[in-house]
Amino acid sequence: MKRKNLRLLALVVLLVATATAPLAAAQPVNERHPVAAGAEVSIENIAGSLTISAWEQPEVEITGTLGDGVEGIEVSSNEEGIEIEVKYEENFRGRHTSETELVIRVPQGSPLDVETVSCSIAVSGVTAPVELESVSGAIRVADRPQALEAETVSGSIDVASAPDGAELASVSGAIRVGSSQGRVEAENVSGSILVEGGTLGGGSFETVSGEITCKAIPGASGSIDMETMSGSITLVADPGAAASYELETFSGTISNQFGPEATRTSQYTPEKELRFSTGSGGPSISLSSFSGSIKLLSR
Repeated sequence: MKRKNLRLLALVVLLVATATAPLAAAQPVNERHPVAAGAEVSIENIAGSLTISAWEQPEVEITGTLGDGVEGIEVSSNEEGIEIEVKYEENFRGRHTSETELVIRVPQGSPLDVETVSCSIAVSGVTAPVELESVSGAIRVADRPQALEAETVSGSIDVASAPDGAELASVSGAIRVGSSQGRVEAENVSGSILVEGGTLGGGSFETVSGEITCKAIPGASGSIDMETMSGSITLVADPGAAASYELETFSGTISNQFGPEATRTSQYTPEKELRFSTGSGGPSISLSSFSGSIKLLSR
């Protein structure tokens, strides 16, 4: 019995030592750097997380912890902008027990440019143009910046309010827009694209196998194009609003809640198409899928 207790005690000591090792390895950081008015803030990091928010101070504040394999933070600045880069050791191969987790505050009116690898990015309160790029990290943008470009490979993109002209792209991660405020362009391969609300003043949505769902109200003019290979397309629209519709699929189905039914274009192929208008004028809306279903639903 005593031998079992000794073994248990040894195991507990080993587990505690292992659990506390990452905490000991983490390096705290607390820095402030002045920034010229309107100057761009550029941030680069490989792994971990970046939480970026805006404040009214003319400086950048960097707090948090640096993970394993990090030598430190390199900061360089001039009148045009400030560059912040997390520097890793030369032989670092991504093997780590603790990651770099930084909380960064930037001037509200400074444009923001962020590049990461497996590091997540969360941005809030920034009103200037924002450009975000990651490989496998998730991207989340709260509030509505003046302009937005967000791109990731396997991470997701979540935008609370997309500004006019927003450009979003992913390969396998889901793209979600809570509310659109103008034209939106979104591209995906196997991930989905979802626009939950707002006004869509034109847009382009493309996927290969992912679903496209849009519940935003089409604007008074412009063009909206949605195209997928094997994914489905669902558009929720107002049947009383003026618009012209063009729906087509090769082997999928077309469902229309407020207009005529789709017809086959050939007796030899399953291809179907549907063209109709509601009222006079309005936006031009095109929905196209090769083998996926197309649904035009009434709001």
